[in-house]
Amino acid sequence: MANYYSDNQNLQFYLDHPLMKRIVELKERNFTDKDTYEDAPVDYEDAMENYRRVLDITGDITANIIEPNSESVDLEGPHLENGRMIYASKTVENLDACTKGGLWGVSMPRRYGGLNLPITVFSMLSEMVASADAGFQNIWSLQSCIDTLYEFGNEEQRMKYIPRVCAGETMSMDLTEPDAGSDLQSVMLKATYSEKDGCWLLNGVKRFITNGDSDIHLVLARSEEGTKDGRGLSMFIYDKRQGGVNVRHIEHKLGIHGSPTCELTYKNAKAELCGETRLGLIKYVMALMNSARLGIAAQSVGLGQEAYNEALKYANERQQFHKRIIEFPAVYDMLSRMKAKMWTSTSALRTSSASVRSPQRNALR
Repeated sequence: MANYYSDNQNLQFYLDHPLMKRIVELKERNFTDKDTYEDAPVDYEDAMENYRRVLDITGDITANIIEPNSESVDLEGPHLENGRMIYASKTVENLDACTKGGLWGVSMPRRYGGLNLPITVFSMLSEMVASADAGFQNIWSLQSCIDTLYEFGNEEQRMKYIPRVCAGETMSMDLTEPDAGSDLQSVMLKATYSEKDGCWLLNGVKRFITNGDSDIHLVLARSEEGTKDGRGLSMFIYDKRQGGVNVRHIEHKLGIHGSPTCELTYKNAKAELCGETRLGLIKYVMALMNSARLGIAAQSVGLGQEAYNEALKYANERQQFHKRIIEFPAVYDMLSRMKAKMWTSTSALRTSSASVRSPQRNALR
């Protein structure tokens, strides 16, 4: 049976790197969790065995559920129904498999129901999901938005939301607007505090939001009236259970159809402030994007690996002039260059994963 972990020597090679010992020691905080949680590792070897088991489970799910579902997901795609985004039927199957496999909230501490995995291992998981279905990886990897809430939210918010993500609820980051894409300082979705409701109310439109009808949203909004730059923006947590946000449109894209890209309308949507006001863009979104960039890097590496695997398979099977085409110098050279670029990209991803400071690595602080 295929397995995207055991079949990929590249992933196994990096797990054996000497730097992993230091990463594990920092992430596991000298293995203090073993006194509280039965599943916590007692030493380095135990931690690595845990990581390998999670990677093996993910390799099985990605190879035997997500990849076989990918064509159906791409053909069906999500659809709009009464202001709600409805996933493709096989996407629902993928989500269920990942939930049952314990692959949600994996970077979070055990006290919230997470697996406390380091970013190096998380990026490997993300890479395998992307190899199976890049569109689904967009949905799955957005769980890393919880890292920002973990670092900048208060303990009450952590206890309220993180266990839900660990149990399988989805997330999104609602940043872009019709007139504010790369220029996020121009965000105008309005946030006003309601003394009557005892919470913030959000009003406006967000556009091009990946997984836009998720369960929990991190929303960039203008909280300071009269401001026009990034210093007037704050970060808010919106819970879909509260209502007030509808999906107006799902974008028709060239590819990754299984990943819903939505336009959202906010009408007095109740929300909670995450962290402090005025720091939404200049501090919190910047931290959020650090994790997002690693996710995109893992997605790219996963896609590249799968493309190389398919090219290599084809070159070994296709024959011309009574020879496999891999025996032709031009084809062999092409594949060699692809493999070299793959190793370079993978090395850069692993290095970034091991060194970047990200919210889920609070053990480093």
